[in-house]
Amino acid sequence: MGAAKFHDEMTPRERLEAVLTGKPYDRVPCSINASHQAGKLAGINHWESYFSAEYTARTQIEAHRVFGAESVGTGPGLHGIAEAAGSKVVYPKAENSPYITEHAVRQYTDLDRLEIPDPWTRGRLPVHLNALQILGERLGESVPVVSNVGGPFTAAANIRGTEAFLRDLYHNPKFVHRLLKFALDSTVVYVKEAAKLGATINIADPTASATLISPKQFREFAFPYLRDLTRIVTELTGKAPSLHICGNTKKIWQDMADTGAGILSLDDTVDLAAAKQEVGGRVAILGNVKPTATMYLGTPDDVIRDAKECLRKAHDNPKGYILALGCGMPLGAPVENIHAIFRAAREYGRYPIDPERLN
Repeated sequence: MGAAKFHDEMTPRERLEAVLTGKPYDRVPCSINASHQAGKLAGINHWESYFSAEYTARTQIEAHRVFGAESVGTGPGLHGIAEAAGSKVVYPKAENSPYITEHAVRQYTDLDRLEIPDPWTRGRLPVHLNALQILGERLGESVPVVSNVGGPFTAAANIRGTEAFLRDLYHNPKFVHRLLKFALDSTVVYVKEAAKLGATINIADPTASATLISPKQFREFAFPYLRDLTRIVTELTGKAPSLHICGNTKKIWQDMADTGAGILSLDDTVDLAAAKQEVGGRVAILGNVKPTATMYLGTPDDVIRDAKECLRKAHDNPKGYILALGCGMPLGAPVENIHAIFRAAREYGRYPIDPERLN
C-alpha cells in the first residue's frame, strides 16, 4: 500500500517540541502506534518482529510512511524488564498479545538471587536497543524516536505475579519496597542505554491503576518509584517522559503530575475537559479516543466523531494537547480507522482551530 500524501508545515519533531515548549505550531499532534497494521501491509510477520531489530524498525518506518505516524520507536513495554529479570514470556504466532507464563519471584527468597539485567544481553532488550539505533539513524532528524517502558510498579508485578504482588502490599510491604527498588534499578539501566541512542521515554504503569489499588497505596508504593524514574529519565534525555495509567485516574491526577511527567496519557474512561480543568496548567494532555468501541469496532466516521470531541474538550489545554487513543492500539483495528484519526488531526486540529467545526 502506498504512502498517503501528507501536507504539514512542520516535521513531527518540530511540532511536538513546539507543543511542549509553548511555541506556535501548525496543528495538534497525533500520537498513534500503528506498527502492527503497517507491518501487515508491508508483508512483515509480527511474530518475527519480536526477535528482529531490523523487522521491528521496518514496521515503525512503514507506520510513518503509510499512516504518517508522528513518532517511531520500540521498548520493553510492560513485560520486557520482567522478562530480562527471569520471568517467562510467550510470544504467540497468532495475532495475540504476549503474556507471562512464569514469574521470576515465586518465593520471597527468590528476589535475593536476582541480578540487575544487562540490557545488551538479557531477554529482548537488545532487540529494542538495536531497533532504536536503526530508527535514529533513518528517521531521527525529523521524527521523535521513543522507547516505551513499564513503570516500576507494573514491572515489579510482572516479576512477582500481579495477584501475589497485590497481596504483598498488605502482608509484606517491606518486601514490596525491595522489589520495587529492584524493578526501578532494572529499568534505569535500560533507559540509560536508550538515552545514549537519542530516544525519549514513555512510561506506562497500568498495574498502578485506581481500579487495582487505592490512592493511598498509590502514594505509598507506586509514586516514589515513578517520581524517581521520571527524574532520571528527564536528566538523561533532557525531556520529561509521558505517563500513562489505565482506568479512571481522576483521584491521582495531581500525584501523576507531581511525578514530574511532562504529558499525562489518559484512558477513555476519563473526561478530558475535567482533566484540563484540574491539571492542564501543569502538564500536557494526551488522549483519549476509545480504542475498542471506536478504533476497533467503529467506522472512520466514528473515529472522526470521537477525535472531534477530544479536540473540542482539550485542544486549548494550557500546556498543550496531543490527540491519541485512550490506551493501546488494538491489533485488529482497521487500516481505514487509523487513516481517519490522522486525517482528523490534520483537518480539525489545524490552527487556528474553529470551535464550531468541532461540534
